[in-house]
This record gives sequence, C-alpha cells and structure tokens, in this order.
Amino acid sequence: MSETDVEEDILVQFHPQQWVETPGKAHESGRRQLTDAEERDPVTFPVPREDATDSERNVYPDESYEANRLQDHPAAPDWVNDWDGPYFVLTAVNSDES
Repeated sequence: MSETDVEEDILVQFHPQQWVETPGKAHESGRRQLTDAEERDPVTFPVPREDATDSERNVYPDESYEANRLQDHPAAPDWVNDWDGPYFVLTAVNSDES
C-alpha cells in the first residue's frame, strides 16, 4: 500500500454506549439515558475512502445513518461487528501527517 492509499483512508471511530437508569422525580420512573459503555472503550479503524463516502466522495457525516453502518465493515474489530447495544460513529480523513 502506498502512502497515497493511506492518505485516502477514512478513520472510523466507533463509540459503544449503554442505557443507564437515572435518578428522577417520582413521576419519571424508568427514566434512562445513554452513556459511554463501561466495558468497552471507543476504537478507531481505517476503511478505504470508497467505503465511507457518498457518490461525490464526501465523507459520511458523523453519526449519520451511513456512517453508523460502518459498524459492519470487514475492517472493524469483531467485537464492533457484534455490538448489539447503542453506539455512534465519527469519521475523519486520515491525513497521516505525523
């Protein structure tokens, strides 16, 4: 893989979440909110640009339906593919300028 190919990768950051009970007033029983998952940290993995962009090569917006579908990408870790709880996905161009 050339450096140009690496620059064309899109970095996908998968953020697993969980529902937790929150304190509320008496009339708000069963109130829940999303928080970061305790048992898993966010993970970042690269995918080819063509897998994370629209027909005009624009990177999928963060937390969009299209970005969230990258959970099932073959480059994602197995636990990401298997995650059945709530989550969101952020995307960024891999500039690799280090």
